Amino acid sequence: MITRRSLLGTLSVLVPTTASAHVPAGGRGPNGGQVQDVGPYHGELVARDGEIILFLLDHNDRPVAMREASGTAIVLSEERQQTLPLAPRPDGAALVAAGEFKATPGLRVVVQIVPRPGVARVQARFTPADPVQ
Repeated sequence: MITRRSLLGTLSVLVPTTASAHVPAGGRGPNGGQVQDVGPYHGELVARDGEIILFLLDHNDRPVAMREASGTAIVLSEERQQTLPLAPRPDGAALVAAGEFKATPGLRVVVQIVPRPGVARVQARFTPADPVQ
């Protein structure tokens, strides 16, 4: 005799589930930037000449609103270090910073951010222009 419990167990195996799109640390994210763990988040850092863009994703890889976030990006490029303020982009989807640097291999960026007031600061190191390993 088929019990209700065994029927539910069988159905749970037959129902398809969506695959996780989690990008491993050091890989490339959906915006082409390098992904690293940033505290409890996944951060994707995109570097272009003179511009840093940081996206945050939660543990389910959903975008985290950055309207209230703040932070700094410490950029080391060609033996020159700059500390740049990170500010929310107008759409609130990312933090951005501008400076004088080239996005070439060897570029190093350390971000320190407070995702929203009252939340502890988190930090991560990126090498956004280096090839993916």
